[in-house]
Amino acid sequence: MPGRTIGQTVRKQRGFTLIELLVVIAIIAILISLLLPAVQQAREAARRTQCKNSLKQLGLAAHNYHDSHKGFPPGWVDQTNGSSANWGWSSYLLPMIDQGNMYSQISVGTFSLGESLDDIAKRRQMTTPLPMFRCPSDTAPEINTRHKLLAASGTQYEVATSNFVAANGGGDWGMDDLLTGSFGRNSHVMIRDYTDGTSNTIMVGERAWELPKGPGGGVDQCKAATIYGVSAANGLGQQRTTLAKGLFGINQTGTDTTTAPNVEICSRSFSSRHAGGAQFLLADGSVRFVSENIQRDQNGTNGNFVFQNLLNRADGNTIGNF
Repeated sequence: MPGRTIGQTVRKQRGFTLIELLVVIAIIAILISLLLPAVQQAREAARRTQCKNSLKQLGLAAHNYHDSHKGFPPGWVDQTNGSSANWGWSSYLLPMIDQGNMYSQISVGTFSLGESLDDIAKRRQMTTPLPMFRCPSDTAPEINTRHKLLAASGTQYEVATSNFVAANGGGDWGMDDLLTGSFGRNSHVMIRDYTDGTSNTIMVGERAWELPKGPGGGVDQCKAATIYGVSAANGLGQQRTTLAKGLFGINQTGTDTTTAPNVEICSRSFSSRHAGGAQFLLADGSVRFVSENIQRDQNGTNGNFVFQNLLNRADGNTIGNF
């Protein structure tokens, strides 16, 4: 044939058909749908590990404080007789987490928190985010716009957010003499005071910014916490800005009607954005993930229930495995 040499073959060039392209796209979509959950789980596992490490560092700082001061820091020191904000437990740990300059600049203990808030330079320091106090799984902003602190002048100010709240005990607030948690007003708890055992007592746990309410939709504002202390703007509930009570369960939603003003339950208790529970620092320095389904008191009587017993250091109810 003209135009063709001996031994030369004819090659027919062809591309993908539309059906073949659609099949390839469908296979890629299936692979992506299978891969994305695994990637998300890996990322959450990394965030959860980082959160755990932060709690471990706070536990080490608390024990260093104990060695230096012969006791753990107070939940808060009432320098103002409740008239304005007061320094909380995490403020006293600042020198133990390489924040000694911050501690000095904001005058922890020298002035009350309420007085320091009225100083613009000190207040600017207190709006500086500290990653040690944040859980990367949480959605809170760097500045806590929901838990404001009352200055001596009567003005409320926003400071840096924390996702970690200290355990005030297994009962309700308003019972300072009856609560046997690790932290309270003007508290100075020592290792020897943990008669239930340091490995059986929760010191610090997580609190989320928001929690989904459930099938009905919407969210509860848990408001996380502040790094620096308690406010005096909300009466009996002032300590919720840095402490938590054990009256309610982990990740429990709904309204707390036990104190005024009524607010969301999770703004006064423990919660997290980790699926199924939250992480807690125990008094021995270890960190444990505790299920939201742990046995707890449903009626608020603070009886012999596992979760409440873990929050009390000396109620005589020693817990084994949990």
